[in-house]
Amino acid sequence: MAIQHCVVDELRLLFKKGATPSRLIQHIVSSHPDEKDHYGLIQEYFREGFGVQIVRGLSPAEHYDDIGLRFAYLNEDLLHEIIQQRAAWDQPAQLADAVSTSWLDTLSAKAASSRIQEAGTAGFSELSESWDHLNQREQSAIIRTIAGFNGRTEMVHILARLVEQLQQQIVHLEAVESHSSCG
Repeated sequence: MAIQHCVVDELRLLFKKGATPSRLIQHIVSSHPDEKDHYGLIQEYFREGFGVQIVRGLSPAEHYDDIGLRFAYLNEDLLHEIIQQRAAWDQPAQLADAVSTSWLDTLSAKAASSRIQEAGTAGFSELSESWDHLNQREQSAIIRTIAGFNGRTEMVHILARLVEQLQQQIVHLEAVESHSSCG
């Protein structure tokens, strides 16, 4: 099972153009039609291509040929993790067909530990009168809740940008279709 660096580049470009994790999996599988261990390939490509150590929720026993909506759940965490690792994998100079602008350009995604640290040092003016009366466990629960909320907010921004990118692709395809059917 050997990954191909040209496929890594294709995966990065596809993602920058708006491909979802399930679409990236389809590309991996179609690039290795004779491979039996698609699970291992998927793990290797996401590790090499995006710095994702493990794609959770997949099984070695799965068949990845026709995946449909079965892997939509990957969008929940995998998109966030890929964007979080963007500085490590997105090096346009290495890609001959680099996308000049991307739906990713205004997005940020932080690790859970960073969000917890930021929430812990933020200070809560709304709680200033009662914060010191809370014990450590209660303060920690509030900090983790706020960090979780911030992570979900990042995810909503990521999904909103991805949806808009996909909508723009649909608009473009509709215009091409409309133009070709009228002429």
